[in-house]
Amino acid sequence: MVLNGAATLERALKSVLDQGFDDLDYVVIDGGSTDGSLEVIRKYEARLGYWCSEPDHGLYDAMNKAVRVAKGRWVMFLGADDVLAADLREVAALLKDERTVYYGNVYMTRRQALYDGPFSAYKIMFKNICQQAIFYPRRVFENYSFDQRYKLWADHALNITLYGDKRFRFSYIDKKVCLYNDHTGASSHTEDAVFQTDRPALIKSRLPPTLFALFLLRSAASRAKRWSSDLLTSR
Repeated sequence: MVLNGAATLERALKSVLDQGFDDLDYVVIDGGSTDGSLEVIRKYEARLGYWCSEPDHGLYDAMNKAVRVAKGRWVMFLGADDVLAADLREVAALLKDERTVYYGNVYMTRRQALYDGPFSAYKIMFKNICQQAIFYPRRVFENYSFDQRYKLWADHALNITLYGDKRFRFSYIDKKVCLYNDHTGASSHTEDAVFQTDRPALIKSRLPPTLFALFLLRSAASRAKRWSSDLLTSR
């Protein structure tokens, strides 16, 4: 996915194409760039399975478009300012079960840290697996799409939903999948207010009651801690 990403797009494309991995359907969805991104895409279009450039309704609209035209059995999303770090041959050998969502780590280039190890249904309530670290089986998107009401964290909403869907499971692979741009990415610096409002109801409807109770307890404790901190600061 790209929108006016000419400065970094070629690096992202080459991080995939230069691996020489043939079992690949590379889809590029451009949101109507005006900065030279199209020239970069056309330079590599013979090696792409599909590309288009047209206005869209944001990141998750673009990702839904990509899924509809992609032909592969596995789906991985990479932004124009990210770099694929994993060896696709090594990863492909691990993708065995088409009802399993496989995921690894990303390296956050601003924080200079790996994010974020194994997840559980408890952990997913509060933190998200970085979408650039995930290999989704195509079957996920035969049942779901990204909810465009959430402008920044629709992938978090999807992952919570998948943790509650007994048809799927998650499996951690201990690999650095991507160099993730957390310098300018909107989701790294901005909250998704609609998602934050909906999250309790989403957790309640998708995950077991015991987890929802733990979510409420931890959320209440966090609010109490913030209230106490604010009170001390105001004195």
